[in-house]
Amino acid sequence: MKIGRILLNGSSSYAVFTDNSVYGISDFLRENKMPVYEFNTKEFEKNISEFAIIKDEYKFGVPLDNVNQVRDFYAFEEHVENSRKNRGLEMNPEWYKGPIYYYSNKDALIATGEKVHKPSFTEQLDLEVEIGIIVGKNGEDIKSKDALKYVFGLTLMNDWSARDLWRREAGLNLGPSKSKDFGTSIGPYITTTDELSHLWNGRSFDIEVSSRINGKTFSISNMGDIYFSIGKMIEYCSMDSSIKIGDILMTGTMPGGCLFEKNDPGTEWLKRGDVIEISSDELGTLKNEVD
Repeated sequence: MKIGRILLNGSSSYAVFTDNSVYGISDFLRENKMPVYEFNTKEFEKNISEFAIIKDEYKFGVPLDNVNQVRDFYAFEEHVENSRKNRGLEMNPEWYKGPIYYYSNKDALIATGEKVHKPSFTEQLDLEVEIGIIVGKNGEDIKSKDALKYVFGLTLMNDWSARDLWRREAGLNLGPSKSKDFGTSIGPYITTTDELSHLWNGRSFDIEVSSRINGKTFSISNMGDIYFSIGKMIEYCSMDSSIKIGDILMTGTMPGGCLFEKNDPGTEWLKRGDVIEISSDELGTLKNEVD
């Protein structure tokens, strides 16, 4: 099931997207006092006659109406190796000891189709191709083997980065902050795990993701190549702590999924008017123009 939010006639509502139609489900959720995280493919198919088909033109909204926290991991080994090499650094053996992350700005999420403002403080605007893991169940001290029970679904994300400021912050060893808090794209919708079960490989999902800049292919990668499994990520961040409904766990940049990783001294950083598309057969297309 593909579920998200649409903006229509000045209001927003949850909707389910099929190959042929878009169904509004907010009235059903409200009347049945059902949180969106309890809604699933069986519930949709059982009650499909109750849902209105959306025929008017709509825009996509951020797929969730109440995001709790956003944690951004650093989980793809190839991306980490390439990025460190770009800075003249060897791979740090500490990285292999556990899936580190930082907290991102949940109030700066941007829907597909929206323009992304280029910050005044950067001349090196970059994209970062990522996947967001949507938490649909509260939990604490979760074991890796049980982690998938806490995942509602997956969505595409673009963690926009100001690389010139990022370099300064990275050199101060406190992690990225201002260089990344101005915008993170998400969507177009969430694909629930029941629809993705055939792609589960025991550690992650074999989902190919491609990106394009102004229509030209930029990167192709696969979530299945992640070094730290989804289970390890959830186990680590819930250790003596908790994850909650509405949390988003970002995978970190997929291999080849940012300009910084290319290690090209002639890099042309993103500029106003550039259009970035991130696509997956299973997760749709996340598209934004730099403004």
